[in-house]
Amino acid sequence: MLPLRTRAVLLLTLVVMSACASAEDRLNQGVELQSQGRYVEAVYRYAEAIEKDSEILEARERMVAAGDSAVMLAMDEADDLERQGDPVAAAEHYQSIDQMLARIRQVGERLALPSDYSDIRRALFDAAIDWRMFEGDRAVSDGRWEDAVALYRGARGSFLPSRSQVDASYDAETRVLLDWAGVELEDARPRASYDLAQRALEVRDSPTRETVLSVRDVQEAALEEGTIVVAVVPVTADAGVRDWLGGEFEIALDSDLNRNHWTRPPLFVEMADPVILRTELRGLLRGQATQSPMLVGRALELIGADLGVMIRLSGIDVVEEDVDRGEYEAVVQRNIRQGARRTTVMDTVPYYTLEGTLTYHVESDITLVDAVGRVVNRFTASSRQSGPFMRGEFDGDPARLDLPSNREVFFDPTVIADQMRIIEGEVLDELAVAIAVGTFDQILAGVR
Repeated sequence: MLPLRTRAVLLLTLVVMSACASAEDRLNQGVELQSQGRYVEAVYRYAEAIEKDSEILEARERMVAAGDSAVMLAMDEADDLERQGDPVAAAEHYQSIDQMLARIRQVGERLALPSDYSDIRRALFDAAIDWRMFEGDRAVSDGRWEDAVALYRGARGSFLPSRSQVDASYDAETRVLLDWAGVELEDARPRASYDLAQRALEVRDSPTRETVLSVRDVQEAALEEGTIVVAVVPVTADAGVRDWLGGEFEIALDSDLNRNHWTRPPLFVEMADPVILRTELRGLLRGQATQSPMLVGRALELIGADLGVMIRLSGIDVVEEDVDRGEYEAVVQRNIRQGARRTTVMDTVPYYTLEGTLTYHVESDITLVDAVGRVVNRFTASSRQSGPFMRGEFDGDPARLDLPSNREVFFDPTVIADQMRIIEGEVLDELAVAIAVGTFDQILAGVR
């Protein structure tokens, strides 16, 4: 076996040979590309060869020669493109040369550029910027709003624009968005108008005062035209749901919605005063318990609302899952009659403990009604929540059982009620969010 020092020297030699071979490969690739007239690509290969072996002189000489050829060819091609009326493509040729020159500088070389290179390049960049601004104006006249925005952004996004050119593109983009917003408002699309005005406000990091005022005027007009006044009637429940959850659940859900959700409507939604609505609705119901779309519509008309929201808890499913069941025995006293006398005897009876997961799935039906009592939309919101549970089973009064302390909890009604209360509270919270989000989404879907 070779000594460790000798093996280390051989390994270093192999690494150096590998690096040289790789540099030679890049050099040969550059030569091949240069012979095909692909000068820019050749420059990048030569630069890679130099990075791998800075002493490879041939790569440096060939890189400079290929770079010179690339510059002259690009300038000629850009000149042809400009004469053909495509200043953007012409300017992009100069951009590719700029990138190539930066790559050459990275490996310590520079090209001697034609004396008029910078002037021609700047003139072409200005022509490309002017062309995009002109095409943006033409897109506006054709009603191609988004195309115009893209062109104005492109005018300042490349070709090294001056400060005045950047400002001109900002002004043009802001103007076209505000004009577009005005058209959307005239076409009864207030929500789209509002959003476009907001885009106009965000074109610049610090918008001008004139822009801020113009945006405010458009958005106020959009809100005035498009806002829908919504009234929500009290939550009701089907008999089966109420039997399980109790009447307090629908009252608590109604309270949570009024306190935490209906008070924060999105833009284009205004909530009607619930107290006035309920007063009018009680007068219309005259003691009846049933709410109908027709009655809700009449209440909407009385309070000046556009839409009514009817919420009904329509279904509940409660399932015990992953149940661990324990079986035990207890001794209880039992009275029996023997002739004319009653005798107390001791009897052994079974009872059971159950532990697992309790899952609630509650569904609600939401109906949107207009002011003439017509149903305009329906959707369903639901909540599924789970939590641990424990309870006991005994065919009789569990108070008769002489239970050890660790099993008394299975028959404690307070513990059982608390378990259900926690899960039902989570169901209520999630259901309130689902109802509110779904309601607002459905309403806004009708606002263009």
